[in-house]
Amino acid sequence: MVGPKGRREVPLEKFYLIPKSEAEREQDLKPNEIVTEVMIPASAGTRSATYEVRQKEAMDWPMALAAVVLNLAGNKVSSARVLLGHVAPVPWRAAQAEAVLVGKTISEEVARAAGNAAVANAKSLGHNGYKIQLARVAVTREILAAA
Repeated sequence: MVGPKGRREVPLEKFYLIPKSEAEREQDLKPNEIVTEVMIPASAGTRSATYEVRQKEAMDWPMALAAVVLNLAGNKVSSARVLLGHVAPVPWRAAQAEAVLVGKTISEEVARAAGNAAVANAKSLGHNGYKIQLARVAVTREILAAA
């Protein structure tokens, strides 16, 4: 990012912020700053997939999104990253789902367990309770697609 005070770098995990009030931003941009570059490290030997749940196929925001990156050692997952989108004010890392995957061979049962773990602590705001089920299904399907 570049702004009046010069250039600064922020890890992606710290760029998105959960606002505590309506006046706060959802990202770590200071006044008059602009994002000028996003660096993505090269990854060899990984499998990845994204899965979006949409009401319509064209010109519509996803109702829920899941993205996964799996690092495999043979048939077993050595590390995993699972992210959810459109279910919180910021992209949401599903660390509990990642923990379910590590050390396992991907199967429908393991993918379903990771999907359940991804939403285990989810709390509905009342009007959006359906998103919990959508996120569960999206995580399950994207893990199977990545494997």
